[in-house]
Amino acid sequence: MSERYTSYPRPVFWLVPEREESPAVAPFYLSTLPVTNRQLEACTGERRRSTWAPADDDPAIGVSIELASEYCAWYARIARKAIRLPTEVEWEHACRGGREHDWWTEGSIDPRSSDPRSLDGWAWHAGNSGGGPVPALDAKRTNPFGLHAMLGGVWEWVLGEDGPVLRGGSWRTPAEELGCSVRRAPTAELEAEAGFRIARSLRG
Repeated sequence: MSERYTSYPRPVFWLVPEREESPAVAPFYLSTLPVTNRQLEACTGERRRSTWAPADDDPAIGVSIELASEYCAWYARIARKAIRLPTEVEWEHACRGGREHDWWTEGSIDPRSSDPRSLDGWAWHAGNSGGGPVPALDAKRTNPFGLHAMLGGVWEWVLGEDGPVLRGGSWRTPAEELGCSVRRAPTAELEAEAGFRIARSLRG
């Protein structure tokens, strides 16, 4: 009997609408939260958890790009769908929620505001996380596309034009260094705080 993906703990997908301006981003699905420990362990069969995020539903962190890609391939096989990591352009579009500014404020985005304190309702960062274990990412509000913690929380692997990069920042990143356009090349320090979301094209 073939495996059924419904037998495994799995991420929840949300539809990210197309981006109308150039360069275009076609509609795609993105997981509302980063992949968790128990979701990743359904693929690996091993229990290897960071002390910063040890619970079942904590985001899996300390994840290499190779392991993130392995999970996508495994999920694609059992779900019979083209599961993958988001591209960098897709990720940034999803992070912005259809808007053009980096900072979330109470109730909406204010293009005149760049006050890092306005991020507190939507992001865990060095100024409000206490510097300890990763706080619950779903405790923060969703952006207009229904996605939790696109900023702060954990660094996320995405596929850039020249290879994988990290986006989003983590619970240890200063608020003033967060932003939808911020990108970092992988380093050992950042990878220790890195997780990933999974994506699927709407068509194909």
